[in-house]
Amino acid sequence: MESPLLVEILRGRPLLLLGVGNPMKGDDAAGHLLAKELEPMNRPGFQAHAVGTAVENAMHWIRETGCGTLLLVDAVFDESLEEGSWALYATDRLDSVCHTTHSIPLSLLIAYWQKEVPGLKVHFLGISIRDNTDLAPLSAPLRQTLATLLKTVRESLP
Repeated sequence: MESPLLVEILRGRPLLLLGVGNPMKGDDAAGHLLAKELEPMNRPGFQAHAVGTAVENAMHWIRETGCGTLLLVDAVFDESLEEGSWALYATDRLDSVCHTTHSIPLSLLIAYWQKEVPGLKVHFLGISIRDNTDLAPLSAPLRQTLATLLKTVRESLP
């Protein structure tokens, strides 16, 4: 699932990737787990942070990024996508595709972040899930998707 737009976003610098999701709810952890795998690769111009369900606590990293690029990665319930597929969503659609692990709507957070950091470019990558059962392991389709995304991000780093 190579996407020229995703590669363009990943090559933007500085880049902050925030992985969102509940690690206790199976496939909902997808974004969180991707960022956790990427955190050891943090360097000037690229930062990844696994934020779990507390994405509202990420403001200090966003301020540090300045007016760069923010890529949010989270699980979505989007029945138009196959399980494990991903898509880049317009940030004004987030409240309709993101499920309820967020205590604050992502659209509200994004509006605040962009007010606080003028020029911040925000992108959202949603990974389609079908199940978020408590304490379930990551499904095979999500493991494969995360491996592919991890490879794509690694290849975009200088």
